[in-house]
Amino acid sequence: MSDIEFFNNDPDSFHDSKLTLHDCIADKISYNNNFLSFSFPDGFWIFPDHEVNNLDKIVRTDLSRVDFYINNNDSSLDYVYVEVFSKNIFKKTIVEKWSLDELIKAVNSGDYQLEFVYQYRTYFEQMWYCTFRYKGKWMHNECYLHIPSAEATYRWNNLREECVW
Repeated sequence: MSDIEFFNNDPDSFHDSKLTLHDCIADKISYNNNFLSFSFPDGFWIFPDHEVNNLDKIVRTDLSRVDFYINNNDSSLDYVYVEVFSKNIFKKTIVEKWSLDELIKAVNSGDYQLEFVYQYRTYFEQMWYCTFRYKGKWMHNECYLHIPSAEATYRWNNLREECVW
C-alpha cells in the first residue's frame, strides 16, 4: 500500500467514536510491521460532532486508510481471519474460514472488494460484519472479519461536503 501522508490521523476511541466505516468499501489491504491497513478510495464517514467537521452533517472523507495495530507477540495474527458465508446447490449455508493472507490476496487481486457494514466490539476482539462484492457482478457474500483487540487509527485528508449521509 502506498505511503500516502494524511493530514488527519484520528486514533480510535472504544467508547467515543465520531466516525464510521458503515457502507464503506476497501479495495486494498496490507499487513506490514504489525499494522493491518485497509484503503478506502471513496473514504469513510465523519460525524458532525467530530472536531474537524464543521458542517453539521455526516460527510465522507476523500481517499482514506484505517490502520489496525496488532500486537504480534502472542500469535495474535492467527486470530485475524474471515468467515465467508455462501449457499450450496441445496440452499444450505456453507461457512469458509479464510486466513489473513487469503483475504489480502482476494481483495488485492481486484476480483473482490470488502464492504464494511457493522462493527461489534469487546475488549478482546473487533468483529466486522462485511460483504464481499465481486468485481463487475451484483453478487456478494456475507462475511465476518475478526480482528483481535487492536488500536485503530483513521487517516484522511479532506471532507467532501457534497457527499452527505
